[in-house]
Amino acid sequence: MSIYLTQEQAEARHIRKTQYVSCDEAFLDCRLPGSMPKENYSIIGPGVTQSASQVVNLKEPHGFNIGAAAMPHGVTNNLHIHFTSEVFICTRGEWLLRWGPRGEEGEYVLKAGDIVCLPTWIFRGFTNVGPDDGWLFSCLGGDDTGGVIWSPDIMGQANETGLYLAEDNQLIDRRAGQLLPLGLKWMAPFPAEEVARLRKVSPQEMRGRVTTAEDRVFSGHALLDACLPGHASQLAPVIGYGITQDRNQRPRVQDPQGFSIEWMRLPPGQEAGPFLISQKMVVICIRGSVRVAFNEDVSSVVELQEQDTLSIPGEVWRCFANASGSDVELLLICAGDERKRPRFGETIQVAVGARGVALDASDYLCRTELMPSTSHWLK
Repeated sequence: MSIYLTQEQAEARHIRKTQYVSCDEAFLDCRLPGSMPKENYSIIGPGVTQSASQVVNLKEPHGFNIGAAAMPHGVTNNLHIHFTSEVFICTRGEWLLRWGPRGEEGEYVLKAGDIVCLPTWIFRGFTNVGPDDGWLFSCLGGDDTGGVIWSPDIMGQANETGLYLAEDNQLIDRRAGQLLPLGLKWMAPFPAEEVARLRKVSPQEMRGRVTTAEDRVFSGHALLDACLPGHASQLAPVIGYGITQDRNQRPRVQDPQGFSIEWMRLPPGQEAGPFLISQKMVVICIRGSVRVAFNEDVSSVVELQEQDTLSIPGEVWRCFANASGSDVELLLICAGDERKRPRFGETIQVAVGARGVALDASDYLCRTELMPSTSHWLK
């Protein structure tokens, strides 16, 4: 049974770039020299900020959190640890990523179109080494990401500016007269002996967790409807198993993150769908503009521009159509480590069947003549 999305509900789940709200004191290091000014955004999910003043556009659990960071050239986000997956999606500028307890284990410059999936339990930080208008989207695994561990050096420097952390990861501004909540203790610095035990990540291993524009491998037959006129979509898996129905595609990062990420490309005049999946999906429009129609009767429609995000509940029919004169590029982020299995309506099934295309028992694309006569597809 599919879920019906009204126009009002669809528009409430469409978050325009102009609706993002930054917080300049979202984390412990926000007053350190060389670390301000910083803009931190919480767009979708319960949020990962340490500040109670952070605005979250859509505070609905998705199994992951979508945020963003922006800051002028030369400004740094300092070394910290996350307990769940952290993915950076560079859409503009250049960002120097470094990792290790003091950033000594390796460096990598992220450029527009790059996606990096960082291992958990390592110190990481980044600096804007490009123009002032650089932009990084982020995706963190889980609804509750467990908070942030800061480098002991950074924690000590932040304390000198009046900022402290309670043991529940709450940011306390002692300079402004804020007090430690009753029943809580101050967060202790990360022990030096535990720092020494953290895993080490070589530059070669980290490079294997980066997907550049050149690393993408697109398939033009990744969805059931792609063989139909006007439906020439392409997919390139990045992290985990998403919606592709091409059995030969493999994501570059395969270890579990709690979500999948794929690129979708739509040439001018082309669309994908309508189809539905069981999992929640977030769409980020990276290039061009896309018209997204919902429900079997196409009764609700939104149009995403570059940098907009859209949350789609599970079991909702959706169709993506290129609304511009050039290629559209979208990021599809879906909850869960399992393969997502798109379901198409009978009209599309009949049309692709007439072209000799079917789905096998694993819901991968195949030729109809290769199917055994007992296949449910042929009944």
